[in-house]
Amino acid sequence: MDNGVFGYHPVPKPEHKRGKRKRGQETAITAKVDKEVYRRAGEAGYTVCEHCGCSVPRFRFERCHMLNASQYGTGRAPWNIVILCGPRNDNGSCHHWADETTEGRDWKARKQAELYLYYTAGEGRQYWQ
Repeated sequence: MDNGVFGYHPVPKPEHKRGKRKRGQETAITAKVDKEVYRRAGEAGYTVCEHCGCSVPRFRFERCHMLNASQYGTGRAPWNIVILCGPRNDNGSCHHWADETTEGRDWKARKQAELYLYYTAGEGRQYWQ
């Protein structure tokens, strides 16, 4: 039996790598950034929320993207990640406030600009190359 034009014609899988990283790879927080963010949040000797300054959250501390991961906010730069009180889905937490309110989103933009200057022109340069 002849398979003809529309028959089974297997083709080998290409050997080349993907040209662009997937979103999850781009937005994942790297170990180096994680270590630096916790160092920055723990400058007082213990970890504190970078918004309210509390050292004992109701539930836990969480890492928050300043530019949301859904908007391709990178996890490879410490000026895009802060430590906030969590969890994100709890109405009273700083993480929820920062992600879900207009005031919180404005704070995130200001804080990201402040952190960018800290790491590029300020004393944070000694911690991040």
